[in-house]
Amino acid sequence: MINSYLLKISLSNLKKRKLRSFLTILSVFIGVIALFVLVSFGQGLVGFVDDFATKMGDDKIIIQPKGTGLGPPSPDSNIVFSQRELNFVEDISGVEEASGIYFSVTEVEFEERKKYIYIIGSDIKDHKKLIEEVYSLEIDIGRELKGKEKKDAVLGYGYSIDDGTFPSEVKLGDKLLVNGIEVRVKGFYEEVGNPVDDYNIYLTLNGFEEIFSPSAYQSIVVRSSPGEEPSKLAKTIQEELRKERGQSRGNEDFFVETFEQVIKSFTSILSTINIVLILIALISLIVAGVNIANTMYASVLERTRDIGVMKAIGAKNNLILTTFALESGFLSLIGGVLATIVGTLISISAGKLVANSGYGMLSPALSLKLYLGCILFSVFIGIFAGLLPAYRASKMNPVDALRYE
Repeated sequence: MINSYLLKISLSNLKKRKLRSFLTILSVFIGVIALFVLVSFGQGLVGFVDDFATKMGDDKIIIQPKGTGLGPPSPDSNIVFSQRELNFVEDISGVEEASGIYFSVTEVEFEERKKYIYIIGSDIKDHKKLIEEVYSLEIDIGRELKGKEKKDAVLGYGYSIDDGTFPSEVKLGDKLLVNGIEVRVKGFYEEVGNPVDDYNIYLTLNGFEEIFSPSAYQSIVVRSSPGEEPSKLAKTIQEELRKERGQSRGNEDFFVETFEQVIKSFTSILSTINIVLILIALISLIVAGVNIANTMYASVLERTRDIGVMKAIGAKNNLILTTFALESGFLSLIGGVLATIVGTLISISAGKLVANSGYGMLSPALSLKLYLGCILFSVFIGIFAGLLPAYRASKMNPVDALRYE
């Protein structure tokens, strides 16, 4: 049972060696603050992906050229999908709807400044809900495009703020030159938090065809019918489209993947990155643990005669063990608490900084679980590191201890 007397003794001993205690606390502080900040951003990114997956739904399937990976297809890829192939996919049993998507990177001019920007053309006339769910987009300012509008566009959130992309922020009604053709701005989407998406320009299918005269789609998105298992349907589409394109199994120039698989792949990559970052932070905590052990060993040596006196007047081994274990626990507790306080300030400030840079997806997630986990883990490291010195102190022979010079 830990009583107030033991707590007072432990705190008193720490105060006697202020510089040593400060340096030990500092080592714990550095390790915990690194762990706190990295985990908070890791949890925030995982939360962003989970929210994105929830908005998107699990009934979507995407057909893209091979080699695309997790990103959008390259506009320069010569692997494309014809209107006939789109109709073929839409007729496959289990497919509720399918829509082709155009992509292009082209020159866009505004206020005499030119930029090369990702342009997306989608069928919002017949597949409005599907397209909105796929891109997880909602209008922030202005309105959505109408199906037949050819020279109007909706822009990503990034263009509605003055961030240096163009001489000033773009406003509703402004005109841009897209591939040399004048296009009027009808609206802006809400911030996604990812610069790749927040700086896209969206056109209708008709508008894209008017400006670029494409011959085929770069991608096809599919919604599975209610009750249909998307993973099984994806395999069916892969097999049927392979035959339609006259390709042998294993030599397809395209791949079919459910959005759930895309999210899992992305989450797996995030988890690996998080584990690596946490391991790096844990190295700092291990160093802090070694520092605590070193501090406690020095403390035991300095107080050898005191330990002998305590044993001579009847102090039991458990009392001495607890006293030294408490000291190491206090050192790590103070370092852990201070680290979570300062870590909160750093995470919030860094979150605002990256959000202002267009990376709102990197917002930190601060939870009670994170605070308790970091503090308790730091205390555990401290007590564990101090156990061996404390055990050594408790096993000292009182006669030898009293003779120690």
